[in-house]
Amino acid sequence: MAAMSASYEHPTLRMPVTTEQRDRAAEHLQGLYAEGRITEEEFDRRIGQVLGAENRKQLNDAFYGLVEVPTAAPTTNYYPAASTYSRTPASRVEPSPGGALAHFSALFTGMIIGPAIGYAVSKPGSIARKESAKAFNFQLISLIGLIIGGTLTAVTNWGIINFLVGLGTLAWFILTIVGGVKAAQGADWQNPVKKVIKLDVLPEK
Repeated sequence: MAAMSASYEHPTLRMPVTTEQRDRAAEHLQGLYAEGRITEEEFDRRIGQVLGAENRKQLNDAFYGLVEVPTAAPTTNYYPAASTYSRTPASRVEPSPGGALAHFSALFTGMIIGPAIGYAVSKPGSIARKESAKAFNFQLISLIGLIIGGTLTAVTNWGIINFLVGLGTLAWFILTIVGGVKAAQGADWQNPVKKVIKLDVLPEK
């Protein structure tokens, strides 16, 4: 009898997940990702669990290790019928207009000049300085790539080189826009190029 009590699972954890519960869970994960408390890979894995959860227990499992989801009441050894997850207080990353401007300025100030100015005039330790550093480092990588691509185009005049340079230019434009939008939204976004090329001339802290 005691063994049955210890393994008893509260019936509410087998209840189907509602659309509202799933949306709240997804929103909570997005908040944790924006705060930098989970990585992009972890976010992808956990959001997959949320979207695939069929009952409340499976939805709880998506937050394992992130928030305290009680497993059993101390006196009766049953799973409590609590809310799907508990929101833990944490400071959100504030939107940074200055950081967004540093990203966008690369489009009309020669790539690195605008972000460099943004870094120089922003307060040390501020989000604006961090975003300006991220913008500068990405633009520097892009500028080096553009110079190499332009040189190869002039020397070889191969069609494939022209195609790759055009593709790289399009990727630069899109990633610059995304970086500015993410900074304006307050998300601590990592440029995928920086995941591959670890060039940090300016510290991104």
